[in-house]
Amino acid sequence: MFFCHSIPVRAGEVKAGDNHSKPIPIAKVKHPKPVDFDKEILPILKNNCLACHNKTTAKGKLVLETPQDILRGGDSGPAVAPKKSGSSLFLKAASHQLEDTIMPPPANKVQASDLTPEDLGLIKLWIDQGAKASVNIVRPIEWQPLPEGLNPIYAVAVTPDGQFAACARANQIFIYHLPSQQLVGLLADPQLLKSGLYNKPGVAHRSMVHSLAFSPDGTLLASGGHREIKMWRRPRDAQKFKLTSVARKEVLAVAASSDGKWLATGGDDGRIKIWNVANGKLTKNLTGHQGAIRSLKFSGDNTRLASAAADKTLRVWGVPAGKTLARARSDSDINAVTWFNNPAQIAAGGADKRVHIWSFDADKPELTPVKELTGHEGPVTALDTIPSSNAQIVSGSEDGSVRFWNVDTGQLIREIKHAGPVATVAVRRDGKRFASAGADKVAKLWDLNDGKEIAQLKGDRYAQEFAADLDRAFTFAKSENDFHKAALKSAETNQTAQLERVKKATEASETAEKAFDEKQKKLIEASEAKAAVEKTIEEAKAEARKAAQDFEVAEKAAKQAEAEAKAAQEPPGQDKETIEKAAAEAAAKSKAAAEAKKYADKVSAEAKQKEKEASEKLTSAIKTVEGAEKELKKAEQTKSNAETELQLAGKAAETAAEAVTHAQEAIQQAEDFQEETEAELGAARKAAADSDQPMRAMAFSPDNLTLATAGDDGLVHLWSAENGAAFETLKGHKGAVRAVAFANDGTLASGAADRSVVVWDLKAEWKLDRIIGTGDSNSPLVDRVNAVKFSPDGKSLATGGGEPTRDGEIKLWQVDTGKLIRSFTNVHSDAVFSLDFSPDGKYLASGAADKFVKVIELGTGKIVKQFEGHTHHVLGVSWNRNERALASAGADNVVKIWDFVKGEKTKNIVGFDKEVTAISFVGYTDQALAASGDAKVRLVREDASDVRSFSGATDFIESAAVTPDGKIVIAGGQDSVLRVWDGTNGKLLASFPPPEARP
Repeated sequence: MFFCHSIPVRAGEVKAGDNHSKPIPIAKVKHPKPVDFDKEILPILKNNCLACHNKTTAKGKLVLETPQDILRGGDSGPAVAPKKSGSSLFLKAASHQLEDTIMPPPANKVQASDLTPEDLGLIKLWIDQGAKASVNIVRPIEWQPLPEGLNPIYAVAVTPDGQFAACARANQIFIYHLPSQQLVGLLADPQLLKSGLYNKPGVAHRSMVHSLAFSPDGTLLASGGHREIKMWRRPRDAQKFKLTSVARKEVLAVAASSDGKWLATGGDDGRIKIWNVANGKLTKNLTGHQGAIRSLKFSGDNTRLASAAADKTLRVWGVPAGKTLARARSDSDINAVTWFNNPAQIAAGGADKRVHIWSFDADKPELTPVKELTGHEGPVTALDTIPSSNAQIVSGSEDGSVRFWNVDTGQLIREIKHAGPVATVAVRRDGKRFASAGADKVAKLWDLNDGKEIAQLKGDRYAQEFAADLDRAFTFAKSENDFHKAALKSAETNQTAQLERVKKATEASETAEKAFDEKQKKLIEASEAKAAVEKTIEEAKAEARKAAQDFEVAEKAAKQAEAEAKAAQEPPGQDKETIEKAAAEAAAKSKAAAEAKKYADKVSAEAKQKEKEASEKLTSAIKTVEGAEKELKKAEQTKSNAETELQLAGKAAETAAEAVTHAQEAIQQAEDFQEETEAELGAARKAAADSDQPMRAMAFSPDNLTLATAGDDGLVHLWSAENGAAFETLKGHKGAVRAVAFANDGTLASGAADRSVVVWDLKAEWKLDRIIGTGDSNSPLVDRVNAVKFSPDGKSLATGGGEPTRDGEIKLWQVDTGKLIRSFTNVHSDAVFSLDFSPDGKYLASGAADKFVKVIELGTGKIVKQFEGHTHHVLGVSWNRNERALASAGADNVVKIWDFVKGEKTKNIVGFDKEVTAISFVGYTDQALAASGDAKVRLVREDASDVRSFSGATDFIESAAVTPDGKIVIAGGQDSVLRVWDGTNGKLLASFPPPEARP
């Protein structure tokens, strides 16, 4: 039943007499229990009525979503009268009992069918029972563990910098570090473990997770479940502890024991300190050196510590006792020391350009020199052992070379030119990679087997990424400037055309006015001429009538006189004089009558002649008048058309002038934006260049995944130990970082010129930060949270959901407090599936199961645009960075592009065989990532052309995401595999399968 217009008939409806529709019989329904509106009536309305009568589209102001709406009615009042079905317009219209209204109208746009007698009978019974709402009994939700093996991925998200990806498998959330391709987090809500619902950690929600979103800075993850949202925070620059005042001025060396128990530090004051890593407390102070400590290294069995200092001495200490076990003196400063895999041998290098090999004997107080390795042309500044070999070491020198030595033979294996003074070297634990760095501000990662350079590492990742983003923004700003210049040119051209149109319309109007006046004058003249002819005819007729009347009067007088004369002769005794007098009068009157007849005949003849002549003129005059009237009518129409065109031209000219003004304003804004972006880009490039600072220390992690570098910028940088990809930058020091060291448990320590040592927690877990909603019937959130989206500034979070078929829910929350900012009501009539903020944060676009895309102005809460065209659920929505275009993904297997400014569809993107589940514009481009149920992940342009496809998926894709720079694409779905592609070439980078067992 479609009340597509309110009762009674309105424009566009069809009367019963027009299509001869017969009333539909209403069945008598046997129903032992009260009719349930939600379960029995609402499905009928949903299938047949709600498309035209919902809170969004209420034809005739009639909404049929709830009993309250139905009772409220529309333009014609309440649609039903409780307990009075016979007088309810709702039922009468649906059963075609009204003569002036048929519902649904024949040939309606939504192809609605008439209700069945059974449907009508059920509605009648519901009305007669009082048209009541369903009785909702709130019962506590009895949660049960999800079954084993239920691992569909319904949501994925990627941080803007491409470092982390998240996927939701059932009620678990997995965090992957993409550069290292490692699982780094399985988010857990401790309360779920305490509740006893699950007996193992690793569960984020009690029910399925349907939505995920990272904050713009990548430190927060929002997840949406059943009636709740959870916020998870990633700690930045996480420290296990920080040691202060470790040295007099600078901490120059640090070393960590491989068992993770001890941390050794050395400073400019010549002191060595041993710290307990577990609690950060000082265990021993080692004294003996008289100069700054240059290098520290624990032996492989962690029982001894070697130290090299500026006092030209090399010492071996017992750990943890801290006693000097042996020492050696050199003729020059010693800069570096390393243990061999054989704990009885030590290598040291220094200012004498040589590498000295020493033998350690616990029974001897002095180290025994074994041999010297010569070849460097500058001081030896760095040493490290190749773990995969018992007798190979690597050395770095100020001469810019890195040398590999076979200590047994004393021979050089390979020499590599770093291209600058070398300050530090490090060898990966598996012996497949090594790195070198120095004053040239570049660290280099090498393949140890063939000596080939793999990557150059320099600068601060964040500074470089910020500059790269601004570079893209500047390119976009220039294109926007060009666009608005073209738009201005077009607007000016149009304005010129409209002004010319006004000019022509004015001339045409003046010409039409003049022609109208001339035609009107001719009509007047023709009408006057016609009137003159008609007057002549009337005058001739009048003269003839008068002559005839005079003749009649004369003839009557003559006849009377003759009768009188005859009468005068008849009476006897009448005198002769009287008789003669009467005869004379009769004769005179007879004569007058004869003359009058003669005159009348003459006048009549003349009048007929005049009338004949005038009639001929009248016919011509009538034709002239008719012609003049036609010409005047044409002139009048021409004049009217000209006046209308002049009005239209005037309005068009005004609109064109406004368009020029707007285009000029847009250009000014675009130019300002370009100038601002260019200035910011210049500053960002300088900052990125300035972040290239000399490097003083480096170390590989024991798991062979990470390379840490540090130097004059006061930061610790983490890189991929495999390919050099930037991982993270750690901030915590206020001076140049002089030393870094890893322990076997992955703990990283750094010492700096600020006298401090920081022990970093590189495995800090994502923690539950906040919960919005209670997950039960008391929650401010209704049903599933299908969409979560952070605002561009990261200060607010939009959520979308709602009760299916009943209402769409959109709420805005404050991120730092979790407080509700605003609820947007009456936006959608069905569950909301997707949300996206406009780049300027002023608008929020939404897509829902009611097939609409709508745009809310956040400042006013008003719907400023709505787009209709999808024939099924709208599952995704995304803004183009230019804020002129929107893309939407539908369950109708189509992506639609909308013009936000004009409020119209511009393009359909097809080629999907199943539901399009995700759509996302890529950064500042006109390209968008789309994913669909046919296992397709595609990059398409706004003009519907294909860029590339991402292959590998084997099942229904539920969700996909892309980084703003377009370099990383991720997707997941029913096969439970999170796939990661290189967005620039479509190459599959990684596949993360589901876990074998659930908690």
